[in-house]
Amino acid sequence: MMASIFNWVMNIKKEQKIKAQEWVVMFDGQIKKSEKEIDAYEHHLEVNNLKSED
Repeated sequence: MMASIFNWVMNIKKEQKIKAQEWVVMFDGQIKKSEKEIDAYEHHLEVNNLKSED
């Protein structure tokens, strides 16, 4: 029972999306904005891998 609950929670986490925004302010005051959705689970794996390399 516990394993099936854990797998269900992990599947929910794998399906979550993060909305990533990037704002760039140029020297002339112009603002450029970009936005995209990324997979939350993959993003956290990448962040944890970067932390372990330091």
